[in-house]
Amino acid sequence: MITINVDEGYAYDYLSILEVKYRKKLKNSEDNFTLCFRHMSKQLGEQFHNKIYHSPEYNNLFLTNSETFDAVEKARYGTITAKEVDDLNMKRYYCKITLQNKFFPNTKALEFKT
Repeated sequence: MITINVDEGYAYDYLSILEVKYRKKLKNSEDNFTLCFRHMSKQLGEQFHNKIYHSPEYNNLFLTNSETFDAVEKARYGTITAKEVDDLNMKRYYCKITLQNKFFPNTKALEFKT
């Protein structure tokens, strides 16, 4: 396993995607989510990590990632437009930035959208 440096918003975005897959019961998803959750908790401290995980900002990120996941599935079968998928992806980005700014206001985000 390899660990890479990403900003915290990116990391929680990734965690929420893993949680979406876990709740949808995809193969290996429980192990992947648990491994990432524990790894992040060790880095940030359990109390702070749980504060973020149980926050409205994380919940919004999770819900938006769930919507985005479903939209990508619909796009696969042509029942949703690319614009609708793009709009959800931008909503996801804004949720990630909101989480980043609330909990890590002094950390520079590494991803920017135009």
